[in-house]
Amino acid sequence: MVYFNAKEFGKRLQSARNLRKLTQGELAERVGLSNSQHISRIERGEKVCSIDLLVELAFVLDVSTDYLLTGKQPGTEHIKDELQSVIECLSTIAEGI
Repeated sequence: MVYFNAKEFGKRLQSARNLRKLTQGELAERVGLSNSQHISRIERGEKVCSIDLLVELAFVLDVSTDYLLTGKQPGTEHIKDELQSVIECLSTIAEGI
């Protein structure tokens, strides 16, 4: 069972924001918050956000809500399996050349 950890959520939020090269103020503006302090408190794990804000943050930062909540991307295991299959096929083709 996975339990919500506000500090880890905040770290993932900050990481995703930094990856997009956004300031806390810019992110706050894009998600419709009037004050960047709310983002700051969430990133420090002092405050949690509503479901609506979670969805908006995920959309603006182009990450899944699963990633922000748990650190895991949904459905990535099948992609890894498919890539391995493609690599094996290409290896087989390369051997025949």
